[in-house]
Amino acid sequence: MTQKELKKTIIITTLFAVFLLVVGCVNYKQTTKGELSEKDILSEIAKVEQEVSGKAPEANLAAVESTNTTKEETTNVSANLSTTTLETNTEKPADTPVVETKPEEPVKEVLNPETSPETEVVTVKENDRIRLVTQLRDPDNDTINYTFSKPLDDRGEWKTNYGDAGEYVSTLTVSDGQLTTAKKVKIVVERVNVPPVIEIVHDITVNEGESVAFTPTVKDPNNDKVTIDVSDPLKSGTFKTDHTSAGEYSIKVSATDGELSAEKNFKLTVKDVNVPPEITGLQDLSVKEGDLVTLSPVVTDLDKEDTVKVTITDPVGDDGTWQTRFTDHGEYIIKVTADDGKTKVTKQIKLTVADVNMPPEILKVSLQK
Repeated sequence: MTQKELKKTIIITTLFAVFLLVVGCVNYKQTTKGELSEKDILSEIAKVEQEVSGKAPEANLAAVESTNTTKEETTNVSANLSTTTLETNTEKPADTPVVETKPEEPVKEVLNPETSPETEVVTVKENDRIRLVTQLRDPDNDTINYTFSKPLDDRGEWKTNYGDAGEYVSTLTVSDGQLTTAKKVKIVVERVNVPPVIEIVHDITVNEGESVAFTPTVKDPNNDKVTIDVSDPLKSGTFKTDHTSAGEYSIKVSATDGELSAEKNFKLTVKDVNVPPEITGLQDLSVKEGDLVTLSPVVTDLDKEDTVKVTITDPVGDDGTWQTRFTDHGEYIIKVTADDGKTKVTKQIKLTVADVNMPPEILKVSLQK
């Protein structure tokens, strides 16, 4: 209510009270059969006016006496100075003295944060940016400043992230330098589920015989529990390659939070590394002249797709056999070579042929001519 409206209300109320007092006194005079004089009545009215307006009794009495004492007598009015029942009437009666009362200065209301009006509620979703707009006014046109408490910054802004779901209370505090007003703002951040994030995975290249270790890095913006799966041959997280592992593998990494999933793929390349053939089953030999020499080398190649060629030096030869004669005594170095087209492997043995003395032979006897 403005000061002007307050002043108007006080004047109307005062006039209405004076009217009631006059009517009550007239009625009271009738009921007492003239026991009270005109002066007594006016004196009582002045006393009551003093209580209402705060003026001296003499001033009020003078105001009443100056009015027209010839009034139309009021009848059938039920009134009492302590309790009054009547219809509402705001018209000013004729000849009623006007009593003015200066209104007091309005008292400024300062809101206590503990008893502030109903809290404002703001609802957003995770990852939204909050920017609150305030409408502020100071009745005295003083310069005012305002701040918000956390999670908002001083200007009422906050960039939410995934995982911030929940309810928060921020206090808006407004001050003109002397008085302070506060209001609470309830911020409801609704959950927005997003799939897990698998960090970038790069292709992997190794050689046969090497070990591969792989552990994906997965994060969930909502901080949900995530289940991770990697396809073979890296399902267990490690892969020990061997001579048969050469080739390319497509590896799939998948992650799920139970609602949403994500996946990424990369290539694992295992480069072929040739494994040389192995020659076994050979040892130094000793035979006698006239014996048959037989070599049976055992050649293995772990790279089963390779074709291995085996050669044996003379006098044994590639077929691995040699029929010695009585003139073949001596020592021989025999080399066995295995070639898979990529790598040659050679092993050698010593072959000893012992001399065997044979008796002379009579080839023929004939008559000399």
